[in-house]
Amino acid sequence: MDNKRIVAEGITFDDVLLLPGKSDFVPSQADTSTQLTNNIQINIPIISAAMDTVTETALAIALAQEGGIGIIHKNLDIAAQKREVAKVKRSENGVIQDPLTLAPDDTVSRALEVMNEQNVSGIPIVRGRKLAGILTRRDLKFLKDESVRIDTVMTKDNLVTGPADTTLEQAMEILRHHKVEKLLLVNDGGELAGLITMRDIDRFQQYPRAVRDERGRLRVGAAVGPQDFGRIAAMIDAEVDGIVVDTAHGHS
Repeated sequence: MDNKRIVAEGITFDDVLLLPGKSDFVPSQADTSTQLTNNIQINIPIISAAMDTVTETALAIALAQEGGIGIIHKNLDIAAQKREVAKVKRSENGVIQDPLTLAPDDTVSRALEVMNEQNVSGIPIVRGRKLAGILTRRDLKFLKDESVRIDTVMTKDNLVTGPADTTLEQAMEILRHHKVEKLLLVNDGGELAGLITMRDIDRFQQYPRAVRDERGRLRVGAAVGPQDFGRIAAMIDAEVDGIVVDTAHGHS
């Protein structure tokens, strides 16, 4: 080799050894939380890239469960991106204050469409605002005709309900006692006031460091382009937690 072409002697990573130092805490006591915004704290300093090959519903949910946050990419039409955000927000809840509902005269085929689209296993059935019953996949297990009305197959007797101010701890005891997975919350007028599921309670225990909003839902962000006000409005309507202006050139 021509030594004149060697600018200076250097070292590589293999030439360096960092000696571990003594600490006064164990790894489980380390605090890796940080402020994403003035009002949002994440528990691990990881934000996923707003890229179409990286972040949609699945990664956004997984990352929020572990304490980070995902940014849904904008390489989608507005309605599709809004659905991705909504799926994350509905994936886990403390108390579902605005559960999806259907009417008794809706068809089972409509119920299955909603269940599959929103990834839920049961839907409260209301007449006006009054609780009329609940339809779960168990009710539909052996049904052959999906054109029938919901009120012909839904569970309407001996419904397991709780008052509107039921806590998660109280809900857990009620659900375990009755051996059911969904607790319908009703107010004094018999109107549906919310829903608590055993799946959500289990998720709270399984992911104690998950990043959640004040209603117990996973947090998620969404990417928008500069001056993309229509997309911003749609994301806010989907109750996104943060907006990221995603552009290749900062000056544009």
